[in-house]
Amino acid sequence: MKSFRTAILMVAALLCGGQVAQAQDVVRITNIGHGYYAGPLYVAMREKLFEKHGLKPDVTFVKGGALVLQSLLSRDADFGVLSYEHVVTAAAQGRNITMVFNITTRPINNVIASNDLIAANANKTLEQKILALKGKRVGTPSAGGSGEKMLGVLAKRYGLKLPEDVQLVYLGADAPAYVGAFQSKLIDAATPFEPAGVMLEQKKLGGILVNLMSGELEEFRDMVFMGVSTSEDTARNRPELVRKVVQVFSEAQAILLDPARGKKIMAAEFPEMEEATNERSYETLVQIWSRDGRMSVLGAKKVYDFLQPPGDKTVDFEKTFSNTFLPAAK
Repeated sequence: MKSFRTAILMVAALLCGGQVAQAQDVVRITNIGHGYYAGPLYVAMREKLFEKHGLKPDVTFVKGGALVLQSLLSRDADFGVLSYEHVVTAAAQGRNITMVFNITTRPINNVIASNDLIAANANKTLEQKILALKGKRVGTPSAGGSGEKMLGVLAKRYGLKLPEDVQLVYLGADAPAYVGAFQSKLIDAATPFEPAGVMLEQKKLGGILVNLMSGELEEFRDMVFMGVSTSEDTARNRPELVRKVVQVFSEAQAILLDPARGKKIMAAEFPEMEEATNERSYETLVQIWSRDGRMSVLGAKKVYDFLQPPGDKTVDFEKTFSNTFLPAAK
């Protein structure tokens, strides 16, 4: 009987040991700054969804999508939260990255501006608002990042050149930096990640000059925009890991989209924000968060069409993203 009990205890110990080992399966994730757009990542961390699926998240925050892309190409990270523009740009240069979950279906940047610039361009056309940025100082998170590129697209459409016609000021991803820059009159406008725009409104220092997140411009709707990507090798050789990570983000996105849960979690993630600021930030971002994480060739081409990335390689859009790892629709 004693030997039987010993055997049972040994088996139990082995099983527990296996569970602990599984829980310590580290997954390295790089994220752009600490923007509100990355809500599902914060939900997953706070709700222990990685641990639920036997993973231990090792999350690194960097300044700019270019650094996230580099972390994937150099294998310093297993997954990265970055915009699809970096994925398609890499493809045009013969470097393969695969987006496996779409977090947002619209841009995460509005063009915000000071009260003076807003007042001077009230009721004016989109073209007039963009041309009003000529000679102005415009803040953006990083060189070559999505904020600068979106601004570049609009500027090019109406005959402005970057950086000749607009003085770019790189302020990183953190929202308070933009509020401080407007307060000190360091910048006149900006294309930051939210909640910078909301915080600017709350402080009565400015507001939205061009609303890209509302879906008013058809070319900036239903896109493959901000998402979770991995290297082609990881997608091919570690499919079970990819499937687990995508499952985590899918569950987190569902929680995030539930106002009763999502708002509270985001308020905890951004404790420096007032309740009204968090409410407004959530309302702003909920309109762009994907409902199911799926991607389409049409949504990918929209990004390519406005971006026109440099490179001599033909982009096979169906190889730049994959819906294979998404949970089956219920």
